[in-house]
Amino acid sequence: MTTWVVVGLVLVLLALYVSWTAGRLDRLHARVDASWAALDAQLVRRAAAARAVAAHLADPRAGEALDVAASAALEGTVDGREMVENDLSRALKAALPLLVHDASGDASLAELQTAATRVGLARSFHNAAVKDTRAVRLRRMPRALRLAGHRSLPQYFEIDDTTV
Repeated sequence: MTTWVVVGLVLVLLALYVSWTAGRLDRLHARVDASWAALDAQLVRRAAAARAVAAHLADPRAGEALDVAASAALEGTVDGREMVENDLSRALKAALPLLVHDASGDASLAELQTAATRVGLARSFHNAAVKDTRAVRLRRMPRALRLAGHRSLPQYFEIDDTTV
């Protein structure tokens, strides 16, 4: 009789742990989704600010190159997004020394600086959420029981966001 009680208690505790882990994974995936949405919004904001800065460059070819890179970043999809955003970062690094300082150019530059700072913060929050989710997903029990369902393993987003 005591053996059955102990086995039943162990099974109940195991079921509670599995249920708690599945709920935790669901919350972690929701956190990754929210952090990606925030990162995407900040990347769009940075690209829009870069297009505004492109109009105030002294060299028209540099302005056109920056505008093309910003347009590509605005039209980018999830696949290849890191490459497009890195291209925009390189274009920004090349173009910022050519910025003509006037009142509207300074306002555009301030908006770009704010957007670049927010991209860095959003990227670090996203990568932290991915790290936490991957840590739980790659444990033995969640993998064996497929607690994440059909969700894909979240990926880090690495870009050079030290432009401004």
